[in-house]
Order: sequence, then structure tokens, then C-alpha cells
Amino acid sequence: MAAGLELLSIPLAVNALPVAIMFGRVGAGFLIAVILVIAGVLVWVQPGQRAFLGLVSVVLSLASFVYSNLGGFLIGMVLGLLGGMLTLAWTPVSRPANRFDSVTVRGALAGARAAARRRREVRDLTCRS
Repeated sequence: MAAGLELLSIPLAVNALPVAIMFGRVGAGFLIAVILVIAGVLVWVQPGQRAFLGLVSVVLSLASFVYSNLGGFLIGMVLGLLGGMLTLAWTPVSRPANRFDSVTVRGALAGARAAARRRREVRDLTCRS
């Protein structure tokens, strides 16, 4: 995502858009940048597609070298390559079902019942004394 934003920022910051339109490759450069940003967002939203999105990011980062002023002065290309390679290597952490952060309705109700039962037992013990 950072690579796409960097590739978009340089032509817009320099006001080079009218000059770049004359050369005709500006459409491809902006398209590459927008797709890299979308791929970066989709990796977080749909981690199951990480292999495809990582491969798309690597290929588009290499293509940005030709279509977007040396890949955004090599910064955008390097960011895209690193992001794509890290995306390909990333595996989401599998969480066991009994983790505290995976709360279900049944688990919450069972916990509430157990707490109420313990409260009654403590109350009964204190009343007997």
C-alpha cells in the first residue's frame, strides 16, 4: 500500500501530470499505483488471498520500474517488492477455539452461569457462618 501511495505522490507533487500525459504512459503508472494500494488493503481484509495478492504486488512493482519514472525513483518499487514478498511469506496465526479473545454466545452464557453459581456458593458459605 505504501508503494502505491509513493508512486502516486511523486507525479502529483511535482505537477508533472500535463507533461506525463503527453508521453502516454501516465495511465499505466497511475493504474499500477492504484492496484498496489487496493492489493495492500485487500491483504488485510482477505488474508486467504495473500498468495495471489502478493504475486500481483511483486509483478506490478517490477512493472513500475518501466512505467513510473524508475519505479518512483526506486523507492516505490523497493517498497512494493518488500511488501509483496512479505505478503507471500506471511501466514495468519491460527487461534485455538478456547482462547479468551474468541468469545461465542454459548461461552459467554456458560461463563455467566458459572460466575452466578460461584456467587451463590460464596453467599451460602458466608450465611452459614
